[in-house]
Amino acid sequence: MRNLFCPKCSERIFFEQGRCARCSQRLAFDPLLLVTRRLEEVKPCSNRDLIGCNWSADEKSRYCCSCALTRTIPNLGSTKNRLLWSRVEEAKRRLVYDLCRLKLPLKSEANQLSFDILSDDPEEGPIMTGHSAGLITLNLAEADDLERETRRVAFREPYRTLLGHFRHEVGHFCWDLLVAETQLRGPFRLIFGNESQSYENALKAYHERTDRSYDRAAFISEYASSHPWEDWAETFAHFLHIVSVLDSVAGLPLSLESRALETLRDPYLESDFSALLASWTPLAYSLNELNRSLGLGDAYPFQLSSVAIGKLHFIHMAIQNGCGISACGWRAAPVPVG
Repeated sequence: MRNLFCPKCSERIFFEQGRCARCSQRLAFDPLLLVTRRLEEVKPCSNRDLIGCNWSADEKSRYCCSCALTRTIPNLGSTKNRLLWSRVEEAKRRLVYDLCRLKLPLKSEANQLSFDILSDDPEEGPIMTGHSAGLITLNLAEADDLERETRRVAFREPYRTLLGHFRHEVGHFCWDLLVAETQLRGPFRLIFGNESQSYENALKAYHERTDRSYDRAAFISEYASSHPWEDWAETFAHFLHIVSVLDSVAGLPLSLESRALETLRDPYLESDFSALLASWTPLAYSLNELNRSLGLGDAYPFQLSSVAIGKLHFIHMAIQNGCGISACGWRAAPVPVG
């Protein structure tokens, strides 16, 4: 995330802030210009008072372009559910920002990206997080830190976050958008495998495994080994992790060589994959060292094998090939790095 500043006092602010901590100016993020503006200058999203959405809406809509994608909201019969939903929407706004920066649309010829945010109902059974024809369903329980960490441990996952869920699931939507009906389908099968094998049977076999070992040189995560579609989605999420973190680094007071500075002008649209990787590798190591110095787990608990790097390169190529209409009509110029 690029540096954002209060338009009144120029204090640096975080992406999620709705008020400046220094001068108390009420703020709204403009998803068209990708800047923070004074609230009185824009039309606020109708979810601002309900769940703290800090984005602005256009004149023709009640909701910002992120909240408008939510088709179904959870049961708000409890204060806890409303709090958890606010966390979900906060993570989703970062996802939409990713898509805006990548200039990827929120709809294809066949599908419109949308979201069902659902809470478990004892009578109907558990909600399964997943994607189907552009619709992403998320279990509200994933916004509960304790529940999510319990599931992470149970599934032996090194990383599990709300934003990670969204980036994974939107990867399925982007497979339909960037690969399914394109000339990349053949190369996809050579790199990830043949996706025409039964998805249901593959996932059933994965969850029934007693031996949880997998080829770490071939897959970026254990779940990626279940089916080519999941391999793509897991790797797609990692690509978003990489360009998002590199984008944040661009605003830090670091001494960088000229090629790195060029890459950080806009990592989302960097055309040279090797330049992205050259910037990411030392950064990921540094992030992990910083976390360990604070007694925390690794921020990026993964090792990128040569095979994983090849898959990331393919995803970069697919995004570059499909880059065009912006998700939110983005028209902001790249921010200079200096």
